[in-house]
Amino acid sequence: MAEFICNEITYLLPGELIVTSEPMKISTVLGSCVSVCMYDREMKIGGMNHYMMPFYKKEDDLPLKYGDTSLRILLNKMIQAGARKNRIFVRIYGGASVLRIENSTINVAEKNIGAAYDFVKEHNLVVNSVEVGGHKGRKVVFDTLAGVISCSFLREIKSATNWNSINLLGIES
Repeated sequence: MAEFICNEITYLLPGELIVTSEPMKISTVLGSCVSVCMYDREMKIGGMNHYMMPFYKKEDDLPLKYGDTSLRILLNKMIQAGARKNRIFVRIYGGASVLRIENSTINVAEKNIGAAYDFVKEHNLVVNSVEVGGHKGRKVVFDTLAGVISCSFLREIKSATNWNSINLLGIES
């Protein structure tokens, strides 16, 4: 099994993306949001986005929050950095239904996943890993030098009426 090589971690926030040929660990935390990681093994160019909604709204001045625009910009930046489309491998993460709303017809998580699948299909990209859906958030760490990605589930926090009883860090008091 491959190991992480670089030590410095760069945190990717919602509505951001990073493309780099420099050794870097990119980390993000996902709930209903989706991150798509792209990697050109030959050129050692890696990229990752973190989008919140599937489709861009023209009145919003933050296009990276949306899957359709964020994915297009991510792929373009990968190619501008020297990656070749036919060498790019894609991994898709996130899209958990973390908010369980009874009788809801709106499922942003599913639509975010669909935006990633539609983009990959439209651009004939090779997907070599998918970890999406479910009801738990995820932490994703991408080592761009080694091309290694780690994905782990976050602990589920039950709702409570007494907010003092919630221990978010899991530390005994």
